[in-house]
Amino acid sequence: MRTTYALLVLTVFTSGAALAQSSPPPALTLADAVGEALVRNERVINQTDTITQADLGLRLARNTFKPKITPNIFGSLRRDDISSQTYRVDVSQKLVTGTELRLSTGTASSLIPGRLGDASSDVLFYNADTTLTLAQPLLRGFGRDVARRGLNAAEWRREDAARLQTLSEQQVAVDVAAAYYRVVSQQAFVEVAKQSLTRARRLRDASEAKLDAGLVSQLDVLRSQQLVSQAEMQLFDTQSGVEDARDQLTFLMGRDRTEPFTVDAAIPRPNADPIDVASATALALSNRLDLKSRVAASEDAENQIRFSRNQLLPQVDVNFAFTRRETAATFRDSFGLDGYRFATFFTVAMPVDRTAQQVAFQSAVLDRARRRREASTLERQIADGVKQAVRERDRLVRNIAAAENNVELSRREVDVAQLRYENGLSNNLDVVTAEAGLLQAESRRIQALADSAVAGLRLRAVLGIFNPRTDLTGSTNVLAIASNQAK
Repeated sequence: MRTTYALLVLTVFTSGAALAQSSPPPALTLADAVGEALVRNERVINQTDTITQADLGLRLARNTFKPKITPNIFGSLRRDDISSQTYRVDVSQKLVTGTELRLSTGTASSLIPGRLGDASSDVLFYNADTTLTLAQPLLRGFGRDVARRGLNAAEWRREDAARLQTLSEQQVAVDVAAAYYRVVSQQAFVEVAKQSLTRARRLRDASEAKLDAGLVSQLDVLRSQQLVSQAEMQLFDTQSGVEDARDQLTFLMGRDRTEPFTVDAAIPRPNADPIDVASATALALSNRLDLKSRVAASEDAENQIRFSRNQLLPQVDVNFAFTRRETAATFRDSFGLDGYRFATFFTVAMPVDRTAQQVAFQSAVLDRARRRREASTLERQIADGVKQAVRERDRLVRNIAAAENNVELSRREVDVAQLRYENGLSNNLDVVTAEAGLLQAESRRIQALADSAVAGLRLRAVLGIFNPRTDLTGSTNVLAIASNQAK
């Protein structure tokens, strides 16, 4: 019975292992590869960390305008007859207009010693101090732009980090698409190389048979054998290229190791609709996130200039205080509601040496000019990049049509050369030449299709309308996408 049970368990285990080994590897679509890369790719992860750091900086900047409560207690446990005990709470609130509210309330004990050696004659009292102060700068530090300078800069850094995140995702998606289609093209090269090797071996066998019959020379057999050797080397090279392409795709996807997977062998055909370069350029100038970052940097430079110019002004602050300073006999009486007085104070300060402030202002002016030049230069680069991307896309579309025509002609050439050789009208040199030409033509067609598919995605990225999560379903008119997004 035990032997039967053991055999049953072994049979089930062996069947499961065989089933697991025979199960095909999972299919990996381009959308799946890009989606995985947007989560695991190192560049995307680093940019996500940058956004997190920007969020922390924004949180710290916002904390400036939140209430600050600081208790300060220095007292004795169960003893109220000891001098220098302090009980104090400070509350402050800074507003975005530069106004600052401060409330300080507290008391400190003091002891007046009595007669020498007579502790009962000591007098203990409390110095109470409660003050509500409103401080308003009139020149330096006045205004929302000045008071919010740190917060505005933190908000700009957060928005810029989000834009850079989107740009990073677009670049990673294009790189993944290029690697994915490289895997597809390399696998297609392998199939073409296998077919070429099969035809070369048939030619070799036929040449050897004809040599035995005395119909061809030894040179024909050597040519056919050389064609087989070249086809085998081509197959080895393409198989190695598949592994290299898979490794590159795996790295871009952020996987730790290369796992078996299959890819979709179909490469989407490019969209052949003409593109108006002027409209495409205007579209890119209105959607490119890197240009928006440059424009936002110029605006931030303007804010820095206003802040630096404000720091050159003298400090003139007005302070309104509502205060109560009394002496109380008990701790409870220190916090009474009587004895408050109103007072006004002015603070005027003007440093003689303003070199630091002047240097900061001049640096801000230079930084604004530099950022404006960078934005203008990027606009010209975007216009040139759009023209190049459109020309590249049109060139690849024409290359596909020419490559497909060349493949058809090469196939006919192989058929004619094979027929002439079989009928004894020529030697196998024409067949060898035609086979090599067909292999090159099919390789160029596959490469043109892959390059065109990547160029279509790159064009959408150049126009600033590429969404890696929705634009990977096939060839689409880029201007139609932009029109729908605008609506």
